[in-house]
Amino acid sequence: MGRPLLVGRGGPWPFAGYFVGRLDPTPRSRVCWAGRVAVGDDLELAWRATRAVRGALLRGGPIAEDRRRALSVFWTRLDGVHRSSLGSAEGGDISLLVVAEDAEGAAVSGVGLGAVHAVGPDAPASPWVSGNHPLLGHPGLPQRRPGAITVDRLPPWLVAVAPSELGAGDPVVGGRADGILPRCGVYR
Repeated sequence: MGRPLLVGRGGPWPFAGYFVGRLDPTPRSRVCWAGRVAVGDDLELAWRATRAVRGALLRGGPIAEDRRRALSVFWTRLDGVHRSSLGSAEGGDISLLVVAEDAEGAAVSGVGLGAVHAVGPDAPASPWVSGNHPLLGHPGLPQRRPGAITVDRLPPWLVAVAPSELGAGDPVVGGRADGILPRCGVYR
């Protein structure tokens, strides 16, 4: 099962505005996500924004067992977040990567990502999507439900980088799990 992660931002509060979560409707299915609402250095606003997102996603209990239906429910719940609670009337600066898995495979969706990489325990990170891909684009709540990539299997980690973190180059390309995972808040 692949785990979505998001690289922390620079500065003294690299994980301010970050939110992660997971729902397991059955032992063979799950939906998990990693995202960030970037609201500058306003830690209180970041806390309130992540609480709004978390509340919307967890409200209603378990998500459907089917990966495609699970993503549909996920995005519908996210639509319930009041855009002003994310720092602006436009829906804030949100970056989000979502993975839904069932017995048949996985579906991956997201918004506001600059890059997504496959990361495994023993090989260098490699781009998972690139170019003009629907997962990549400007941060913000989508106006319409994003599409999804369906695959049979995922790498152990899908690591996303927000567009704002690509200014000095991609911090993940060619790196190894031992150096990348701590930048995502994961210490193993």
